Amino acid sequence: MSQPPTSAETDSLSRRQIVLLVAALVFSLMSFSLNATMLAPAVRDINDTLGPGAFVAMSTPFYLAGALANVVLIRWSDYIGRKRVLIGIVVVMCIGTALCLSTSLPIVVVGRFLQGTSNITYGLAFLVLRARLSGGTFGVCCGVMASINGGVAGGDAFLAGIMTDAFGYRSIFALILVVGLIAVAFVWKWVPADEVARAEGRMDWVGAVFIGLTVGGITMFLSNGGHQGWASAPALIWLTAAVAGFLALVVVDRRVAHPLIALKHMRSREAWPLLVVTILVMGSFMVVLGFIVPAMAEDLDSGFGLNATTTALLFLTPGAVVQVITAPFIGRLAVRIGFVTVLRAGIVATIVVVALTAVFADHKYVVAALMVVFGFTCTAVILTPLSSLGVLQASDEAPGALPGIANASYGIGFTLGFAWAGPIVGSGTNFTFQHAFWIAVGIGVVALVFSLILRPKPLTTGTAAPAGSTAHQTSP
Repeated sequence: MSQPPTSAETDSLSRRQIVLLVAALVFSLMSFSLNATMLAPAVRDINDTLGPGAFVAMSTPFYLAGALANVVLIRWSDYIGRKRVLIGIVVVMCIGTALCLSTSLPIVVVGRFLQGTSNITYGLAFLVLRARLSGGTFGVCCGVMASINGGVAGGDAFLAGIMTDAFGYRSIFALILVVGLIAVAFVWKWVPADEVARAEGRMDWVGAVFIGLTVGGITMFLSNGGHQGWASAPALIWLTAAVAGFLALVVVDRRVAHPLIALKHMRSREAWPLLVVTILVMGSFMVVLGFIVPAMAEDLDSGFGLNATTTALLFLTPGAVVQVITAPFIGRLAVRIGFVTVLRAGIVATIVVVALTAVFADHKYVVAALMVVFGFTCTAVILTPLSSLGVLQASDEAPGALPGIANASYGIGFTLGFAWAGPIVGSGTNFTFQHAFWIAVGIGVVALVFSLILRPKPLTTGTAAPAGSTAHQTSP
């Protein structure tokens, strides 16, 4: 059983300061999560307006940018401070959102790329919380942060459906822009200033280039392979770039005093299995929620033929409400029995739920009921510990390295999911969606195997380290 995590023996902030800090972090997380969750009910409108396949075309750069930003910018925050990076990235997200109001798909794709960089708000938020909150408070706040993964109490998906039906999908981006501007103000005002002491040495920018090439190459290989064939020229070019980038990264890692990610830590069972589990969970279960189920709900031939509002109301909103209610309790439970233990239990339960969804895929209200259960087993029980483990399992020497790569794994996982699910869902056969659900079950089983390999990191009680470091100092 994994040991419960502790950061500070007591909270370093007053209760009022904690509430304001969490509010600021929640708005910064919303600036990213709304970009992911609110577009689900608008799949058909986006494809009708910008052209067939536009939704998938917009999704690939979104998650690619998140992957690249995570592996570089979270580590950079070890050197220049969490708050500076957090404010800067939310501003970039706002610029991208403004571009998404365009009627040109290429400009929207650029905007989605800029929006995707805000994925790092999750890693930064957990690092900030880890440095300043005690174990019990940290667990509850982890649940609150993780609940934003599923949207804002489900109301965002429902609102997105109404807005899409009434005003079109661009109204969603207008709302997200407002949220982003509020987030900038709240983070500037309520997130505590970074301490003077930060990571030793200088940022490994050469390593950043090579890890970016590696992660970007993998992401684009999955994207191109899923749509053009795994042996197609673009797919093979990106795969070659990824391999070359990784080999160069290994060389640089051995020659610099303060490497970007320190591969010796990534080889540990406390690290690499977490990355694999994250990729597989995102590439299976979360694609079920974010793509397969909404596509099935709105499909006029093989699905239920519903509009965006009804899709959100039946299949997205109830589960998100369940997540928001239960995630803080899951976080508290994870502190007691171990985050890895809770993660494994959630994967097992979600495998069962998705399998039942495959069996009853033709029954609209049964699927709707299962999506409510999914909101508990996956988005609450899986995502709460999964969102936290990148910070909890990180090495003391480079606290921003594993969270960055773990968060990048979210984007790689989603890209993998769209790569396999896009062609299947778009095939238009009578068994399209059942086939997709069973593939998700298979990937989920593999995720469970790797979660059993993941070894929880032993944690010791200590005070919060400077500058948002997650280093654990033994209590006297």
